[in-house]
Amino acid sequence: MTKRKASSSARSSALENVGHDSSTLRSTRSGSSGANSYTSSDQIMTEIYNEANACYEQCLEKDQDSILSLARPLDHGRLVLAQEIIKEAAQFMESYLDTAPSSSAQSADEMGDTDKPRPDSPMQQSSILTDPGSSTQRAGDIVDNRTLLKEKLDRAREWILWQSISNEKAMYGPIRAFIEYVALIVQEKLTSLADSSSDNGLGRRLVLPSTKFDYNSSDTDDTMCIGMGLVRANISYPIDDNCRRFSYYEVLAVLDAKRKGDDNGFKDAFKRLYINAREMYQQQHNLRFAWGVTVSGRLVRVCHFGHDRAISSCHMDISTPEGRRLFIKLLVNWSFCEESQLGRDPTMEYLYDLRCWQVACPSEKGCMGEGADVKYYYFSTVRCQAERVFGRHTRCFLATDIMPTAVVSTTNPLIPTVVIKDSWALSKRNVSDDACDEVRSLNKIKEGLSAQAAAKDIIFPKIEAGGRVSFQRNGEWVEDNTDTTNEMGKLADNNTDTTNELGKAPSDDDLFFRTHRRIVMSPIGDSLCSTKSVAEFVTVVCDAMRCHSAFVDDCNILHRDISDNNILVVRSEGVARGMLIDFDYAIDLEQKERDNLHKVTGTLPYMSINNLSESDVERTSLDDWESMLCLICWFATRGTISGKRREYEELAKFPIAAWRHDSTNGMITAKMSAFSSPESFMSTIINHFKPEGDNGEESDLLKNLAFVLREELFQNPDLTPDCHGTFEKRKHVEPERRELPNKKELKAYELYYILSKKLSRVNPFKERAEKWKEISKQLLAFSNVLGKGDESSKKGE
Repeated sequence: MTKRKASSSARSSALENVGHDSSTLRSTRSGSSGANSYTSSDQIMTEIYNEANACYEQCLEKDQDSILSLARPLDHGRLVLAQEIIKEAAQFMESYLDTAPSSSAQSADEMGDTDKPRPDSPMQQSSILTDPGSSTQRAGDIVDNRTLLKEKLDRAREWILWQSISNEKAMYGPIRAFIEYVALIVQEKLTSLADSSSDNGLGRRLVLPSTKFDYNSSDTDDTMCIGMGLVRANISYPIDDNCRRFSYYEVLAVLDAKRKGDDNGFKDAFKRLYINAREMYQQQHNLRFAWGVTVSGRLVRVCHFGHDRAISSCHMDISTPEGRRLFIKLLVNWSFCEESQLGRDPTMEYLYDLRCWQVACPSEKGCMGEGADVKYYYFSTVRCQAERVFGRHTRCFLATDIMPTAVVSTTNPLIPTVVIKDSWALSKRNVSDDACDEVRSLNKIKEGLSAQAAAKDIIFPKIEAGGRVSFQRNGEWVEDNTDTTNEMGKLADNNTDTTNELGKAPSDDDLFFRTHRRIVMSPIGDSLCSTKSVAEFVTVVCDAMRCHSAFVDDCNILHRDISDNNILVVRSEGVARGMLIDFDYAIDLEQKERDNLHKVTGTLPYMSINNLSESDVERTSLDDWESMLCLICWFATRGTISGKRREYEELAKFPIAAWRHDSTNGMITAKMSAFSSPESFMSTIINHFKPEGDNGEESDLLKNLAFVLREELFQNPDLTPDCHGTFEKRKHVEPERRELPNKKELKAYELYYILSKKLSRVNPFKERAEKWKEISKQLLAFSNVLGKGDESSKKGE
C-alpha cells in the first residue's frame, strides 16, 4: 500500500512514531464544535467523567475472551514464532517462581477493599534458573541475559505474590518489570533471527512500558494522568532505559492500576481508560480503535474501544500460572501482529525525513485495492481531530497532492489545495443499499450544480476523489469497517440503520455497522467562528441556506445536519462567502425507502423540535431551517465576532443554555416554549442577544433575521391558526350527521350526536411538513434579500 517509505536513517527515535435520557453520553460532532467551545473546562471535564461512567454502565460488554484473538498474528510464520516465545517465557517464569514461598501470596478476595500496607516477604533467589537464550547487546555492552531476567522477575514477583504493595503507585514498578521481562525474551529471539536467514521478513517490535507512572502527557491540557503508557519500540531499544515517558500520540495502549481487586477496582480503572482512549483518538490521526489494560489487584483485563461500544476480556489472574501465561500471550502477540491489529491505519504513514503525513485516498471511482487507481496526498495541518471515544471520529486534513522535496517546517510549509475528510459513517454493508452515502451525494451535487453555481451565486464542496478505504491484511485486500476492526463477533447489523449521535447505549436490537470513508474536496474554508462582523456572519449563514435550497431543488439532496461545524467561511479577495459541507446524514429524496426521513440526526444544540422529540412526522427542509434558526440564536447570544464572545459562565445564565446542557426532554420543552409565540421568543431568546457594534446597533440585524425566521416557521399565514406555535392544540371534531328515517328516532340521535363529539389533538408540525415547499421558498426569498445586503459589508477588515 505504501507509496514511499521514509529512510531508516531518518528515524531519529528508536520508538515507532504514530504520528436519554441521553444527556450522559450525548455527542455533538467529531471535531471542534462551536457549541462545545462555549463550555468551560470544568464543564467539559464533568461531561467527560459522566460519559466514562455511562460507558461502563451502558456500553461495555464484559468478559469477552474472544477479544484476545484480535491480536493473534495472521501470518503463519509470525504466529508460530509467537507461540514459541509464549511457551518459553511462561516456562521460564514458572520455573523461577516455583521456589517462592506460597504463604506470602494473597488471593484477590483477600486484598479486597483494604488499603493497609502488605508485609514485606523475603525474595528468594532461584537455584534452578535455566537460560532461555543467548545474551543481548544493548548500548554497546554485553549484558548477562539471565541476570537481567532474574532482576525483572524478582521485581515482578512483588505483584504476583502481592508483596510490599502498599498503594496503587507501588503496583506500577512490578507491573513494569513483568512487561519488560516479556520484552527481553522477545528482544533476544528477534535479535538472533535478525542475523539469520530464518527471519523471512517477519514483523517485529517490542512492547515497552513507560518508566514514569501517573504522569501528565505533554500533548494534552487535561488533568487526567496516564497511569502507565505502553508503546511500540524497535528491537534494539534499550529495555533498561529509565527515561521512558510517552505522550498520547505515541502510545499503543494505556494501563491503569487500582489496588482493589474487586469490581469497583475494575470500574475505576476502566473509567480512567475511557478518558485516556479519548485523548488517544484525538492525538493519533491514524487510530482506528484503541487498546487499554486495567489491573485491579492481581486481575488483568484487556479492553477494546471501538466506535460504538467497549469490550473487556475476562480477568487474567496473575496469581495463577494460566493468568500469567495469558498476559504473556497478549504482550507477545502485540509484538508480532500487524499494524492494523494494533488499531493503526495502514493507509496513513508519517514520513520522518519530511515531517509530514502521507495518506492514500480512493480514486474517483471510489475504490481501493488490487489494480485500483489510488492517489496520495500529503499534510501537516490538521483542521479537525477526533475528540470522542464513540461516533464517527471525523478528522479533516489540509493537504496537497504534491510531495514535498524538503523538510516541512514553518519556513517551508506545505501549501494545501484540498481538504481530506476521514470518518467512520454509519452505513450498510452493500454500497447500493446505503441511503446516506456522502460520496454519492457529493457526486450528485457536482453533476447537478457545476453548470449552475455561477448563476445561482453559490459555493459548494466539489469532490475530487473519495470512497471506502481498503488496506492489505495478510496479503489480501479488505475493506476497512467495523467487521475488520472487531472480529471477535458480529456487533453490527446491516438491517439496522440508527444513529448514536445522542449517545444512546446500543442494545441487542440497536447495533451498528460503520465503514471507513475518505473524501478529497475543495475549496478550503475557515470555521464559522472566524467571522469578523455581524454582517459577515449573516452573509455566510444565508449563503449556506442558499446552498441548502439548491441541493434540495436541483439535486433532491436533504442535508439534515445544519450546525456550526458544517458551515465554512470561504474567503476570496477579501470577500467572505458561506459554504455548507458534511453530507454524512444527507439523504436522496428520490429514493424509494423514505423511512430514513424519520430518523433522528443532527447536532446539539441545533436540532429541531420535531427531530429531538423523535416524532413520526417526516423530516423536511423546514427542520434544517429550524436548525439554522437555533444556530443564529446560539451565536447571537454568545457573540458572532471572533475574540469578542461571552464566556461559558455568562452564557449559562440564559435560558438558551438548556438547548445544550439539559436532558432531551428539557431541551424539547425549552425550545417549544421559546418558539411558541413572538412574546416568548423575545423574552427568553432575543432579549439576551449580545450587543454588537458601538451602540449595539449591529445586533438589530440578527434580531430581525431571527424574528422573521421564527414567524415564517411557526406563525406562517399559509398554516391554519390551529397549527401556529409549537404546542399541540385541541379542537372539537363533529361526527357526520345522518339522515333519520322518522321523528321517533330524533331524540335518541341527538343524544348520540352530543356524546360523539370529541376533542382531537392537532399537531402543528404535521401541517408544516405537508407545506414544506411553499414555506421553504418564503424562507429562501427572505434570506436572499437579507444575506446579500451591501457588498462592501462582506469584506473582512
